[in-house]
Amino acid sequence: MASFTDRLAVAAKALVGVFNEAAAKQAFGLLQGLFPGAAGAPPTRGARERAAAYADMPWLHAVADKVSSAVAAVEWQLKYVKPTGAARAVRVKALQRLGGSWEAHRARQARLKALRDVGELVEIAEHPLLDDVLDSGNEYMTGLAVRKTTALHWDLEGEAFWIKERSALADARAPRGVPIGVWPIPPHWIMATPTPHHPFFRVSFRGWQGSIPETEILWMANPNPENPYGRGTGMARALADELETDEYAAGMTRSVFFNQARPDFLIYPKGTDTWGPAERDRLEHDWRAGHEGFWRAMKARFMTREVGVHEFGGAAGISMRNLQMVQLREFERSMIIQVFGVPPEIMGIIESGASRATITQASYVFARWVLVPRLEAFRAVLQERLVPEYDDRLILDYVSPVEKDREFALEAHKATPWAWTVDEHRALVEDPPLDDGAGEVFPLTLGTAFGALNGGAEGALPPDEAAILRRLADRGKR
Repeated sequence: MASFTDRLAVAAKALVGVFNEAAAKQAFGLLQGLFPGAAGAPPTRGARERAAAYADMPWLHAVADKVSSAVAAVEWQLKYVKPTGAARAVRVKALQRLGGSWEAHRARQARLKALRDVGELVEIAEHPLLDDVLDSGNEYMTGLAVRKTTALHWDLEGEAFWIKERSALADARAPRGVPIGVWPIPPHWIMATPTPHHPFFRVSFRGWQGSIPETEILWMANPNPENPYGRGTGMARALADELETDEYAAGMTRSVFFNQARPDFLIYPKGTDTWGPAERDRLEHDWRAGHEGFWRAMKARFMTREVGVHEFGGAAGISMRNLQMVQLREFERSMIIQVFGVPPEIMGIIESGASRATITQASYVFARWVLVPRLEAFRAVLQERLVPEYDDRLILDYVSPVEKDREFALEAHKATPWAWTVDEHRALVEDPPLDDGAGEVFPLTLGTAFGALNGGAEGALPPDEAAILRRLADRGKR
């Protein structure tokens, strides 16, 4: 059961928001100038349309879905450091803050592994942040859905918002007042962000409007360099023209299948003849009845007067080839994929000359340069703004999505096969270990044995094994 002191500490942390009293005193003049009239930043123009574009625009949907699904699938972990002989865990700020890039991510992983090897790193299997927030989400959405929605909001609009659902009852696992669930809300629902004079988010959805304290909403923003204190900026905004161009090209293509965006020919009275509306409609009806359908192809038509026919086509007509529609859509597709930084092979676009090695390298690039930067950004916000509400000594981390370089490992195993056990060789091809520890031996080829004996490395072998190898070597000389 959490003590009164622990509950009081949690409650105190919950009252600290983005614009706390200390921050207001430190930069009051600047903040006052950034938010004249105590008005927070409204949604950027077109925010709602950009969010809706995910459902309507194929390539935006494909790329954003691929990235957000991969980000959401990553496993999150909680750890803390307890030095040997210490009575309690300690806060290691350097490990909590280390991150933001691939190199920093690797450095953090290496330092955590070093602490784990000496028994000073403790991994937490059950915790409200893991079980209730990151893994469970809320009563309506699974944790996977919450994480994917958050990644989509981040990519499309450059910011994501979580409403915190707090624990009402205290127990041994979740003290009263800590978040036990989060509800992601679209950025365009946030009508105004907090200011020093008005520390509330103004939220509007359909007929509901209200103000929510800044302590109850977690704001994750990709800063806009034009105004880093305002709203975020995302991929869909940067790709607005390209997305609209591709959508218009798709609409144009669709129109061509109906009527090529124009009639094929015009029929009109020739000479001094004129048609009234009734006569024109009768002629059109008779023409359609006598010539529509493949079974009426090549059927002759007999007329009682001369008519004029104007046919569209050639250079004067609009054609897909004249507009280079295929090339245009391929260009827009490539632009959308490149802005997201996703290798085309990840999207199933296999160009001529691509090999298995190319596809494997694409997976590495996707994980390192697309997934890790997003995960590091999320980790930084959660570590600084959410983890302290539980315990400021906790270290939030995730399982790296960057796979081991299998090609390099294979070459290393081929160069020095005696340096790994049989089970380690089997693990390289994802085979299970041999039963009863039979694979916990080092393979030694006959050539390696001769080299060990002739090179003076015999002393490194057990006496009985050395004797066997010497007998084999003697047989080879006969």
